[in-house]
Amino acid sequence: MTTESDRRTRRSRWIPTSLLGLLAATVAASAAVGAALGYALSVGTALEDVTVLGITFVVSPTTGALYAGVAVGVFLVTLAFVFASISRLEDS
Repeated sequence: MTTESDRRTRRSRWIPTSLLGLLAATVAASAAVGAALGYALSVGTALEDVTVLGITFVVSPTTGALYAGVAVGVFLVTLAFVFASISRLEDS
């Protein structure tokens, strides 16, 4: 016989695969946009590198895709962590 606490524990550990697919697709789409933006900046403005706070970055489709993918991925994982924490606090 399954108790309510067993159901709650199982539900909190289970992440729907469709949600993971949506998150992966969002990160991939942002990386594609970042690559397009990196290409447009390198070709359209003839920029080779950009310096921000003393750190020099090469302007290319690869760095644009990497930056966009990592930024959106970290944001979404942080947002998911916040929602999971709030959900657990409400259950208590």
